[in-house]
Amino acid sequence: MPVRSLFLLVPVAALTACAVAESNPPSLAHREIEGILDEPIRAIAPVESTSDASLAQRIDALVAQAQSGQRAFDSAMPAARTRAQAARGATIESESWIAAQLALSALDGTRVDTANALGELDSIFARQAASGNYVETAKLSSARERVLALYEAQTSAYEALLALVPSG
Repeated sequence: MPVRSLFLLVPVAALTACAVAESNPPSLAHREIEGILDEPIRAIAPVESTSDASLAQRIDALVAQAQSGQRAFDSAMPAARTRAQAARGATIESESWIAAQLALSALDGTRVDTANALGELDSIFARQAASGNYVETAKLSSARERVLALYEAQTSAYEALLALVPSG
């Protein structure tokens, strides 16, 4: 009988240990680092910068990559639009719904080049801001705005088609 009581006491003791209040719990107050990216990157004020032919070429290549992604997106858009419109009101897992899902997936896949170019431009901005070494900022800002416009237009068009297709 005493052994049985001991077995019952062990889980109770373990649970009691878990219920003890921590003496110094972590604060849930707002930290300085939180919200650092609340302001869009395009709000960064232009600063004096130096020229760098290599970086200028890299920026041009990223814009070209985004434009290539835009051409791929434009090529895939008609099929995706046709299939999404055909699937409007269709039941989930019907043939038209599946065809629309495949076309939308292909359309979404074409956005990769534009998204990657935008991400790389943002990365260049971030590295420069962190180091304080500003190079080609006017070209970088202009390129980012152009690529961002492509990305936002693609996102808007994609989401409009996505809204046509029933989701489960």
